Amino acid sequence: MSFRKCLSLDGIWQFYHDPEQRAELNPVAPQAWRVATVPLPWQAQFEDLREAAGAGWYRRRFALPNKPEGSAILHFGAADYHTRVWINGRLVGEHEGGYLPFEFEVAPYLQPGVNELLVRVADEAVPHREPTPYPFAEIPHGKQSWYGPISGLWQSVWLEQRSAVHIRRLRLTPDRVSGQLTVQASLNQRPSHHDFTLEITVLDPTGRAVARRELHNELEGTLTLDLETLRPWSPDDPALYTVLARLAVAGEPVDLLQETCGFRTVEARDGRIFLNGEPIYLRGALDQAYYPYTIYTPPSLAFLEDQVRKAKALGLNCLRCHIKIEDPRYYQVADRLGILIWTEIPNWMHLSPDAARRARETFAGMVERDWNHPSIIAWSLVNEDWGTDLVRNPEHRRWLADFYQEAKALDPTRLIVDNSPCAPNFHVAGDLEDYHHYRCIPDHAAEWDQWVADFAGRAPWAWAPDFADHRRDDLPLIVSEFGNWGLPDPRAIQENGRDPWWFETGYDWGEGIVYPHGVEQRFHKYGLDQVFGSWDDFLQASQEHMARSLAYELTSMRRHPAIAGYVITEFTDVHWECNGLMDMQRHIKAGLDRYFVDMNQERVVTVRPQRWSAAPGQSIAVELQAMGPAGPEAEGTFHWRAGAAQGTAPAPAATVEVPVPRGLESQILPLHVTWRDGQGLTRAQALVELAVVAAPAPVHSIHVVDDEALAQALQELGYSLVEQPSPGEGIWVARRYTPALQEAVQAGARLLLLAEPEEPTAPGLRLPAGRVVPRAGTAWQGDWATSFSWLRKTGPFAHLPGGPLLEMEFQPVTPRAVLAGLPATLMAQATWAGLALGWIHRPVSLLHRLPYGRGAVTMTTFHLPAETIREDALAQGLFVGLTTLAGM
Repeated sequence: MSFRKCLSLDGIWQFYHDPEQRAELNPVAPQAWRVATVPLPWQAQFEDLREAAGAGWYRRRFALPNKPEGSAILHFGAADYHTRVWINGRLVGEHEGGYLPFEFEVAPYLQPGVNELLVRVADEAVPHREPTPYPFAEIPHGKQSWYGPISGLWQSVWLEQRSAVHIRRLRLTPDRVSGQLTVQASLNQRPSHHDFTLEITVLDPTGRAVARRELHNELEGTLTLDLETLRPWSPDDPALYTVLARLAVAGEPVDLLQETCGFRTVEARDGRIFLNGEPIYLRGALDQAYYPYTIYTPPSLAFLEDQVRKAKALGLNCLRCHIKIEDPRYYQVADRLGILIWTEIPNWMHLSPDAARRARETFAGMVERDWNHPSIIAWSLVNEDWGTDLVRNPEHRRWLADFYQEAKALDPTRLIVDNSPCAPNFHVAGDLEDYHHYRCIPDHAAEWDQWVADFAGRAPWAWAPDFADHRRDDLPLIVSEFGNWGLPDPRAIQENGRDPWWFETGYDWGEGIVYPHGVEQRFHKYGLDQVFGSWDDFLQASQEHMARSLAYELTSMRRHPAIAGYVITEFTDVHWECNGLMDMQRHIKAGLDRYFVDMNQERVVTVRPQRWSAAPGQSIAVELQAMGPAGPEAEGTFHWRAGAAQGTAPAPAATVEVPVPRGLESQILPLHVTWRDGQGLTRAQALVELAVVAAPAPVHSIHVVDDEALAQALQELGYSLVEQPSPGEGIWVARRYTPALQEAVQAGARLLLLAEPEEPTAPGLRLPAGRVVPRAGTAWQGDWATSFSWLRKTGPFAHLPGGPLLEMEFQPVTPRAVLAGLPATLMAQATWAGLALGWIHRPVSLLHRLPYGRGAVTMTTFHLPAETIREDALAQGLFVGLTTLAGM
């Protein structure tokens, strides 16, 4: 029996944008009204309002056959930000907040036949000339400060007729250990002069009734389920129980409401997250929950289901819903399909008393709305110190520590993160010890490894010194943001047959390096088509590079048993921020299946070469380790294969020597490793790629200027050294450009300048073209909007294996500086290696050759100290190519 009649008010409304933000709707010309869709932010519907906030007026009519006899509830899923509602010209009520549901009793305002609903939604995301009680800096708004405002009716609206006395909500609190389920109901009002009964029925995941109880004039009761047949909820078995609550007043049934829940526990102890009493390894991705076309509003239930299935196929067991309270369907799908959710309060900017109040009220509303979802295992109160000043303000630290205690009391069933930090901010309290860190791979692989090791050792910088007594030494360590960019194919993310509107945004972030517009034109302008072959080949290489980089970072973390999990930035691209595992349209990026997925599992085998390149006849020592959710696992055997070579080693840890046969040509040599248990079943597998460098013999004699260590290393490698050459004799090699070298080049010398950040030129002397700029502290460091470096592997570098993008074999020679200031024509014609940022911005050279006087200067910032050239096969092959280029 259905006791409720629901009338959806989604669909077509009339809409009027009012930049003046008038409090009352003055007469508006009929032609000023537009047609709008609800639910959907107005920024997603009107090109002229993409960046417009202000006030929006919504109007629609709906018909009722009769005036409701009982209760009529007008429900709004969410509207951003301040909402006032009129029915038939009468003010019904108002609501503040952009993310949580609200409702009004509207039965007194309704009439038989046609009714008119008028809604004003005001959003203060842009400055307003009049003072406002809702300043943008002091309201929860999340990433609207990054990607633009979100305004209006962005979630569903509906009218529901209910009995005069009805159930407002059910709070379900399962206890997995005891099998008890506590049901708390709330009514819109207590029946006057009548008894009431609540009949509670619990259905198991198959739909079978497993418990029943009647409550007489009570709103709370506990039911006990059979522990032997109880199915705990988990990502592997998302078992949902349905609770039906039937309300009868004076013996007459009047209402029925149902909700779902799951029996699961989550704890943080012993350095791990425990789900249902068992340790898990958190394998998460940051989900900002932005969508193609619709921005904030999920396109459909099927869309949400599809992306969760893809998340699980990629090996993820968690999504961190980032500073946004998502549409309820998001969490319903997570419950049903089985993925853990870590979700957060949308941030504000300035911690005023009003902002602090709104943060608390928002969190309480999140807990109330989403209490029943077993998928939600953690809440964050603050992200990266946004809206607080924890480093400098002790009052803010105390406020957040108190907020954590309040939040924990409000929801003791989940984990609470006080501040999810990045340098230089920190924790003051909390159930997880997480931290954010970004490094470009391979450029800063060593720095990444050092940071991971420091974090695994429970580094002091992760916690506020004056709150050290709030720090438990067994909190799970989570690397909760890290990642790398891989550019999407612009043709695959088009909207309405053209580049998406956000291609024209991002120009004011990160010195302009995240501005998408014109990316393909820049690709051709700087001659990258001559390097990569085609635009398609470059996009493929970019995405595969991201996959390799992520696999490296995951391996580094899994090698430290103290680390309990991670959250990759991010699940999908969001407009110009392109570090997603998928693009905006949810296409999975290239290379993840080959390099990433095997490392993103509960059990993995980590494969870490002690070096990434070798010459034929050498071998490479490779460290292997078998890791489970709680740390090393000893069972089984490693089986490895690289070309014709293969072998075995016992788990949990071993170092194997991978031989490179003599006579092998330059190539990328895949190393496949499988970890099998005692029955021969595969527990985990992994792939890394090693570089075989068969360098040709040097063809030029060398004159080394003022570097005895380099001269000795080159002599040991078979180079013919010249002590006092004439300008036209041999290749001159120097680390510093001096007047004497300039004079020699003008007279005909061919100079190879190995430029380093430290004093690359003599005082007052300029290079023939460009300038040496240290990467550290500049956008060219490339750790956030990831830089990508490339080498033209033709001609003098044809013997170097792999594609143009520099992978881990280049890590020992990664440039610490760039050659900036070259015009685009020289970049395209004279550059043999280069670096660019984000959407192919600020390209610079790492290697170019220019005629100068009667000679030529070949300049590079590849890091080539004597020891690296002596010991590293890739460095040796690169140096041969440099001298060959210099001699051309």
